[in-house]
Amino acid sequence: MKKYLILISLALFFSLILTGCGIASAKNGDTVKLHYSVLLEDGTLYETSIGNEPLEFTIGQGKVLSVLEEAIIGMRVGESKSITITEDQAYGPYREDMVFQLEKKELPAYIDPKIGMQLQMIQGNSEIIIVTIIEINETTLRMDANHPLAGHDLIFEIELVDIKTATSSSDSLISLSLEEAFANGLPTIAEFGSSTCIPCKQMKPILEELAVEYKDKLNVVIIEVYEQRALTQQHNIITIPTQIIFDSTGKEITRHIGLWEKDDIIAQLIQLGIE
Repeated sequence: MKKYLILISLALFFSLILTGCGIASAKNGDTVKLHYSVLLEDGTLYETSIGNEPLEFTIGQGKVLSVLEEAIIGMRVGESKSITITEDQAYGPYREDMVFQLEKKELPAYIDPKIGMQLQMIQGNSEIIIVTIIEINETTLRMDANHPLAGHDLIFEIELVDIKTATSSSDSLISLSLEEAFANGLPTIAEFGSSTCIPCKQMKPILEELAVEYKDKLNVVIIEVYEQRALTQQHNIITIPTQIIFDSTGKEITRHIGLWEKDDIIAQLIQLGIE
């Protein structure tokens, strides 16, 4: 009898392993972290998170390609997958009519244009688009509004490294609004960015560390520009990421564009009397 019980127990044990019973899989509404590599159709590596922080986003919020979201649903932590996404499923064909000239004088004076720099532009319908400087002339800039990956089939190699269920996931840097920050009487550093922007992703762990180290001394807020377009326009955000330091009354003191190293931020805070 004992022999049969042992055999039944072993059978149940291996059944649980094979079916993955009790192991959470990603579903719509979950916040996930994944490492990824993006390769072009010829195998050229375009971008990777390996060696940096994994990409974090909530499934269903439309912050990554819908095809990628669909592929992640059902994956478990530690699982890897390779996905081929066609041009029409990714960023569409490359369009020559989306390349245009811009007078240098139309840029804000504080922007020093460089080839490859990405800027935000607000269209007449209040839609925000990202443009890339591809040529600099004496008085004009040649701008490209195509996505850098437009016209390419893409291969995504992904590994799911963490899942936070819809009921337990939170991000205090995003959940705290700028209005709430201004109301609590503390100075504030606010970053206007996007979860899909590379330097924004590099900034996130820096901001998270500052939020812990300056608790009760400084508000640290991340503003998703595509979700808060009116606020983005109100503060004249041209390129992302842009960090703005406000005093305790909500008045802008200084701003910075691009990746801002932690030591440089701390030096700026000290200069402003925030220690």
